[in-house]
Amino acid sequence: MRFIKFVFPAGLVLLYLYLSYAGFYNNMKEKNLQSVFKGNLMIFDNPDAGGSVKYVALGDSLSAGVGSESMEETIVYLFASELSKTYGKVNAVNLALPGGTTEDVINDQLPFTISEKPDYVTLLIGVNDIHNKRTEKDFRENYSLILNELVSKTEAKIVVINLPYLGADKAILPPYSWILNSRTQKFNKVISELVTGNESRIRLVDLYGKTYKISKQVPGYYSSDLFHPSGKAYLLWSQFINEN
Repeated sequence: MRFIKFVFPAGLVLLYLYLSYAGFYNNMKEKNLQSVFKGNLMIFDNPDAGGSVKYVALGDSLSAGVGSESMEETIVYLFASELSKTYGKVNAVNLALPGGTTEDVINDQLPFTISEKPDYVTLLIGVNDIHNKRTEKDFRENYSLILNELVSKTEAKIVVINLPYLGADKAILPPYSWILNSRTQKFNKVISELVTGNESRIRLVDLYGKTYKISKQVPGYYSSDLFHPSGKAYLLWSQFINEN
């Protein structure tokens, strides 16, 4: 009888943990949201300003605008649009890949970026490293390599965007919400440490700090998969990214 009294609640706990974990990822898989970008290249012309710049975006689904219904409501489009207020022409290349990791940036996005000789680069990567259970050590090594390559092999001004907390409360239940938040904070500490000392070339945007509370308070912050931001959220993100 004592054995049954122990096994039954333990079984309920295990079932809860399994269903909570599987339900979150299954919902994302079922929704299967796609990038709103139809191609990699965007060109902005501003007849009221002179000069031209090239901008390259590195990252994952967040820079690919997954969750938004409009390209105009994505952080890459809005960053390029902001640049066009200063420069006559902006050639923007969005290399962001949904599902991308730091390893994908190193293997697939960095070589092209370096060859393009960009004037501006945005980097938002690491969320999938967390969900793919990469260690902090691996993440640090990969992120350090990315930054070193960008600093040493380009003349670009680099905007590093740290990792936001993602996942609606009803989609990511405890204890996974706590674990995910803790991992996000640890990875962001790595990013902050790697940027320190390179502030002349790199601007760090604390997207986590600016949006953690907002993500739990603003109605419509999440898209239909309850993980990726909506266009409304991307607009908020862009205000923080472009404010400096």
